[in-house]
Amino acid sequence: MGQTQSHVKMDSISSSFDEQNPVLTPDGKRMYFVRSGHARNQGGVIDRGDIWYSDKTEKGWSLAKHAGSTINHTGLNGVVGFSADGERIYLLNYKDSEGNLHKGIAMAEWVMDHWSVPQPLDIRYFANNSEYISGSISPDEKVMILSYKSYDTFGNEDLYVTFKESNGSWSQPENLGADINTEGEEWSPYLAPDLKTLYFSSNGFEGQGGRDIFVSNRKGSSWTDWTKPVNLGAEMNTAGVELGYAIPKLGELAYFSSTQNSEGFGDIFGFPLNKTEKVLQEIVSNTETPITKVTEPKAQEKPVVVMTMQVLDISNDQPINGVVKLNFGEKEIEINTAELDSPEKKFLVTIEEGLEVNVEIDAEGFLKYKETFVASATPRSGGNEPKGVEGFKLTSREVGTKIKIENVLFNEGTSSFANAKAAAIQLEELIVLMLNNPDLEIRLEGHTDNRGNPKLLKELSLDRVNAVKDYLVEKGISGKRIETVGFGGEKPVGQNFSVAGRESNRRVEFIIIK
Repeated sequence: MGQTQSHVKMDSISSSFDEQNPVLTPDGKRMYFVRSGHARNQGGVIDRGDIWYSDKTEKGWSLAKHAGSTINHTGLNGVVGFSADGERIYLLNYKDSEGNLHKGIAMAEWVMDHWSVPQPLDIRYFANNSEYISGSISPDEKVMILSYKSYDTFGNEDLYVTFKESNGSWSQPENLGADINTEGEEWSPYLAPDLKTLYFSSNGFEGQGGRDIFVSNRKGSSWTDWTKPVNLGAEMNTAGVELGYAIPKLGELAYFSSTQNSEGFGDIFGFPLNKTEKVLQEIVSNTETPITKVTEPKAQEKPVVVMTMQVLDISNDQPINGVVKLNFGEKEIEINTAELDSPEKKFLVTIEEGLEVNVEIDAEGFLKYKETFVASATPRSGGNEPKGVEGFKLTSREVGTKIKIENVLFNEGTSSFANAKAAAIQLEELIVLMLNNPDLEIRLEGHTDNRGNPKLLKELSLDRVNAVKDYLVEKGISGKRIETVGFGGEKPVGQNFSVAGRESNRRVEFIIIK
């Protein structure tokens, strides 16, 4: 489909290079956008895109200028939005003091006629699994809509909402849900000042071509309940890719970028606002339905559980880097926690409630971890991790490491388990660990308290570890992988004058020897 007369090409901004994603300052007098392929860019002609700007004059928009090296880097650049007074700018991605690039959002301030060095925003559990990110921020700087790919996306990039908290950090991003997000790509959101109207680009709905601009209205106070997105129509959208949508406070045109039918190079266009108003009227008429239908759950939807996960060192509960493979239903997910910017290395996964989840984790220097559990809103285990966080605890592979297993109790003065069922549950973790790591060899060390004949206590401690070994062999673990030794009361970990101390001394320890 060719260009229609509704489009107004911004010739002073558009060029033979690729221009996309226009964003206006609050007063509408300056337009920032992304230009790629230009030699002036930080990464030269192969740069993915730098921020440029154009000023509005009496004669129209001025020739574009590069926005400078302070707010540009060699990665993907772009503007999210501004504070209401235009004194703060929010940016895509950022570089640290050593020049390293990071995914996320940063903020800079206008000081002495230039932008300050951008400072990263603290967005809890933010993890972008794609090279693309875009966003929009409300004029009061309290709400951001972000487009990126995380672990709970419906397909590729989805739209998320995050809120500024009282301490200055930002809340964990929440997926806007299936009304907005599809198995395709949802890009370049623009949240109108009313915090209700959302414009975005998508290839997941029926449209004119590659990616079209749609608009939807938020129902009530929820951020996951939206009207059916409406295509802005053939007068705006083409067979190419339309991205970005910017509306000035005053004026007759909204601005966006379009590749039209070109070979992927975008230009900046204006679009009459009165054309958009017709589409918005269609949305309003579509929402005039009984409230019972708005709140009624969709029959095809199944309850899901959003799980926050983390890989931890079992010895100190500190986060570690590892490759996590999750398999549930027909979905497979792989997460490398080393690629997460957050020091806590937490990540989110959305799973249909009741599905069986298979977890496999490989971390350098640690024993291989495997587990199967059922997705549930109830925490999987009662460990030390924060509420709502599923912590997978890995054991170091280093020789001499003690494998942390809850103490196996024996009847006093004997080598028989005090509670056979409880012992089986406690030893199951060790069995799984040895099955998952077939080259692992361990030593079982038996200990007692000091009440009795030292020689007999040593014999008793050896009998007890041999009882544990026999149980492991019975469950399929080769006896060649297990050494046993009894120390009696020679190595106490507690005081023998107290009941609790003596109980802690009566123990079996599991030590890695190979």
